[in-house]
Amino acid sequence: MTVSVRFDIIVVGSGAAGLATAIQLARYNHSVLVFDGGDGRTSWVPKYHNYLGFPQGISGKELLRVGREQAQNYGAEIVKSQVLKAEKKDNEEFVVTTSSAEYISRRLVLATGLEDNQPDITNKFDFAGRTLHYCLDCNGYEFIGQKSAVLGHSKKTIYNALELLNYTHQVCIVTNGLPLDGYHEYENLLREYHIDVLTELVERFIGKAGEKGRMQALRFTDGSVREVDVALSTYGVKANNQLAQSLNVECNESGHVVVNEQMETSVPHVYAAGDIINKTQMLVFATCEGIRAAMSIHRSLAVKRQPSTS
Repeated sequence: MTVSVRFDIIVVGSGAAGLATAIQLARYNHSVLVFDGGDGRTSWVPKYHNYLGFPQGISGKELLRVGREQAQNYGAEIVKSQVLKAEKKDNEEFVVTTSSAEYISRRLVLATGLEDNQPDITNKFDFAGRTLHYCLDCNGYEFIGQKSAVLGHSKKTIYNALELLNYTHQVCIVTNGLPLDGYHEYENLLREYHIDVLTELVERFIGKAGEKGRMQALRFTDGSVREVDVALSTYGVKANNQLAQSLNVECNESGHVVVNEQMETSVPHVYAAGDIINKTQMLVFATCEGIRAAMSIHRSLAVKRQPSTS
């Protein structure tokens, strides 16, 4: 039997943006429900090194664990469930449906994040987040002085390879069997900076014995090996925007949800924060966007008292 439960705000997504939103809204004394649809990108990052207050780094799993605990301490509820459907009713309330219940709210926050497009290399997840990275802004520091490979075949791959020169002069591009877009345009520059372009198919990453997630080389299907300490994937991302699209929320050409400075989407009372919007993917921004969304929601719900005329 379907059960309907009512909240002031429902947050879909329990990453940094979703939890930051929930914490701030709960501190405003609103009733808040967060849907946790399972492990996202943050959960498999072994260490965040650039997040203020954690000089030794903090794992994504630990950060999310304490974030959930903090949100619940302030009264937010967290439900581990996938949202199947969200609808906006004529009375401007939202009905969010899971496999077991319906939930009603006055405001809806989309913090559904995105997924990385992974390189087509069999054992990539053995190194992901440790020595295989996806964001140069986040992890450029880890490339300092290292033998580095940039994985991809687009112009973005070339741009990232050139930017890596700020950290190391041992850079190669690995296209995994595909031609490199823009190669002839940038050929002279690549040669000038000794950036090799390797077009052979990659068989697998080779790790250092006894060091989990530590890369040592790339093995190609022709039997050749290239020593590599760290790699950067440039295959881009895919926004988890199915719920946004079902609500007719405006998305841009890359699939990210479009928001204004108050984190409002094109649909009234629907907000978005974190990687689902078209901003940088750094954790600190997701947290700030969540707080900003919460502040905007609180102000939209605040009772406006009229001065007495008597």
